[in-house]
Amino acid sequence: MGIFIDSGFFLGLLHRKDVNHEQCRAHFKEISSGKYGLIFTSAYVIAETATLILIRTKNNPITLKAFQELIYGNQKFIRIIQSNPDLNTTAWNIFLAHNQSVKVKKKYLSFVDATNIAICREYQISTILAVDGDFDGYLAKL
Repeated sequence: MGIFIDSGFFLGLLHRKDVNHEQCRAHFKEISSGKYGLIFTSAYVIAETATLILIRTKNNPITLKAFQELIYGNQKFIRIIQSNPDLNTTAWNIFLAHNQSVKVKKKYLSFVDATNIAICREYQISTILAVDGDFDGYLAKL
């Protein structure tokens, strides 16, 4: 049992002006209780989140530092999964298969999201904490 964290959650949790801020704070309390088991994310999500925070907060050093502390500092609460060639191949296949049939730009699946799905399959994680519907049909969303 475990839960995977996507970048939208981190942004919502740390950026007070984000539309999902209160919902993400409530979810943070819930996952911190251990109800969902171990908490995971990926190096790709960290890279994506750092960039999102940089852009959406207009380079707010306090928010960037808070993210760094959650991931690497004393407040660390998450296990970071590194990609590998097998996961990248699986992610690429998910990315291509999903996007071949998509006709609407809003329905595209990013490579990072395809990687998240591949990781969850590999580590048998069935639940994702995300603020968008990008994982519908792939993972249960908290």
